[in-house]
Amino acid sequence: MSAAPLAGVVVVDLTRYLPGPLTAKLLADLGARVVKVEEPRSGDPVRMAPPLVGKGGKRSALAALLLSGVESIALDLKEETARRVLHELLACADILLETFRPGTLERLGLAPEELRRRHPHLVVCSLSGFGADGPRSGRAGHDLTYQALAGTLAPTARVPAVPLADHAGAWSAALSVLAALYQRDAGRESAPAQGRHVDASLYDAALHTNLVNWAAEAAGPRPVGERLSLSGSLPCYNLYGTADRGYVAVACLEPHFWKRLCEVLGQEDWVGRQYDTDAAFKREVQKVVGKKTREEWAELAERHDLPIDPVLSAAEALDDPQAMARGVVGHGPDDLLRVAFPARFDGERPEAGERMPKLGEDTKAVVDELGMDLDHADRRSGGVGQRGRVKRAMRRWVAKRKGPKV
Repeated sequence: MSAAPLAGVVVVDLTRYLPGPLTAKLLADLGARVVKVEEPRSGDPVRMAPPLVGKGGKRSALAALLLSGVESIALDLKEETARRVLHELLACADILLETFRPGTLERLGLAPEELRRRHPHLVVCSLSGFGADGPRSGRAGHDLTYQALAGTLAPTARVPAVPLADHAGAWSAALSVLAALYQRDAGRESAPAQGRHVDASLYDAALHTNLVNWAAEAAGPRPVGERLSLSGSLPCYNLYGTADRGYVAVACLEPHFWKRLCEVLGQEDWVGRQYDTDAAFKREVQKVVGKKTREEWAELAERHDLPIDPVLSAAEALDDPQAMARGVVGHGPDDLLRVAFPARFDGERPEAGERMPKLGEDTKAVVDELGMDLDHADRRSGGVGQRGRVKRAMRRWVAKRKGPKV
């Protein structure tokens, strides 16, 4: 079995920023061929996300993580010829990803209903902020506002360290298109392939991640800013400062772990106070924990098999022996970081590759496959301009899709 289970699947990616490209990246890591369609002048704004580093300081570290392993072609979808090129791509593709606001595809003449009429085999995934309907569907938003409305920020009332809605939304979209693809291919023997339109929402994904907090409020609602059991209210599940001005994460939720910790520290009188939310008691625990350094806590936790670990910086996390052993994160040829798919298949970890394409770098190669004449294209940007000509000669991708089914 190959470690690339989506080999033969073709994805056309119209997305920008973080959630959509992450969705495409996940599919590329699993072996799909991802053709990213970018606006010819500036491309995906993620390409300019700070910090810009590397040779000449012109490459975004975030873009290197998100765009490695895909192909980039430049098309101005406001032009009729570019849309014809897109339809040629879609005729040979399995999945279309887009993150426009609801209604934008329709204005471009690419309404999901029209796409499904012209390409009935296609799985179309629309990943938006609030989804296709509801009173907020047309509103602007970002991860922070989606989380705010979903209730995930309530226990801490703090800006989160990770854009959870963006990440969860990407995973939700990837899972959804794979389910639709499986359903399409499962019915191929009895009927023509039928794609689906997936309406995925970052807000919906944020709501879904809040299930632990809703369970915690089962006995009644809590005000914003009140810590819940998994957000800092319990002494047995919290962050504490250390003697070297670092932090350690104590996660002794199970009674036997908490009891063992109390015995190791010589604080047997704490055993019955595992779920004591009294602020004075937490200060008492902090005083004891703060007598040791992060390294001393790491050694103690390993010696006594306790779920306690130092809080690492992002740079320190990369050098942790477990991270190096698992091989999720590495460096590309430009010395910028790359991430591989976070799971292994029969011991092998699939990955899309280290190459991050320049804007429009693959335009000529892809349109050559399509049989397009680029003589009149905008060669400065690598994009397909108003006078490009489609010959409708490319059908080789169809043969490539005869690989393993999803």
